[in-house]
Amino acid sequence: MKFLDKLGLAIFSLITLILSILICLIAFGWIDVSIITIAVTNAISSQNGMYITIGIGIVLILLAVKCLFFPSWERKSQKEDDDEGILLQNDNGKLLITKGTIKNLINATIDDFKNIEGAYTEVLLDQNNDVYVNIEINIQKETIIKDVSTKLQNKIKENVKKATDLEIKEINIKVNDVEREEQTRTEEKSQESNATTEE
Repeated sequence: MKFLDKLGLAIFSLITLILSILICLIAFGWIDVSIITIAVTNAISSQNGMYITIGIGIVLILLAVKCLFFPSWERKSQKEDDDEGILLQNDNGKLLITKGTIKNLINATIDDFKNIEGAYTEVLLDQNNDVYVNIEINIQKETIIKDVSTKLQNKIKENVKKATDLEIKEINIKVNDVEREEQTRTEEKSQESNATTEE
C-alpha cells in the first residue's frame, strides 16, 4: 500500500472515530448541540480559521475522490497479474496460466538461493505470448555475481518449464545492492567493541 493510501485511510479512520464519539455523546445528552455549533462558528469566523477549514476540507475531498475512484497501484498491479496470462488449450479444455502464477514460481525459486537477500520480480508478456522476466536482487557480500545470476536464470527457466511447460524467452537480472552477511557484521561489531575497551 502506498503512503498516500495509508495516510488517506488513517485520516478517514480518525475522522470517523471522532464523529462516532461526538454522535454518541450528543445522543446520550452529555454534549449539547449548541456547544458544537458555537465552536464551529468561532473557528470559521476568523479569517485564518476560515482558510484552515477550507484547506482541510479540500484535502479531505481530494483524498475521498482518490480513494473512491482511483484504486491503489498495488491493487491495479495485482488485478492485472491475475487477469493477464497465457491461455493454453487442448482436447480437454482451456488452462490460463496467469502472470501472478509465473511470478510466484520465480519467487519460490529465488528463495532457494541462500546468497540472495531480497528480490523484486516483474513478468511481462508480448503479443506472441512470449514470457520476459525482470528481476532486481540484493546479494550477500563475497558472492560471485556472474555465477549466481547464471544459475538463477537457468533454475528459473527449468522450474517454470517443469511446472507450466512454458519457455521463458529472457530473464534480465539487476543487482541493486551487496548485503554484508550477518556473521561478518557481528564479528566487525565485536572487533570494534574490543578495540574500544582496549583503548
